[in-house]
Amino acid sequence: MKQTGFLLKTDADFDNAVWLGQHLELWQQGELVHAGGIAEYNTAFWVRINGSAYFKSAYEFWVR
Repeated sequence: MKQTGFLLKTDADFDNAVWLGQHLELWQQGELVHAGGIAEYNTAFWVRINGSAYFKSAYEFWVR
């Protein structure tokens, strides 16, 4: 299980976050930009959090 403060990097990390229903935060350039929410769905390019899609290339996703 991924612990708080874990940076998601691989597709497997995102798959596990969705499967475990983990809360994710979105960061850009070392700053928290969105409190995020529960990971719901994952593709190769984006992840859906609380009904909104966020591109993986635009953010860093950290387990809260």
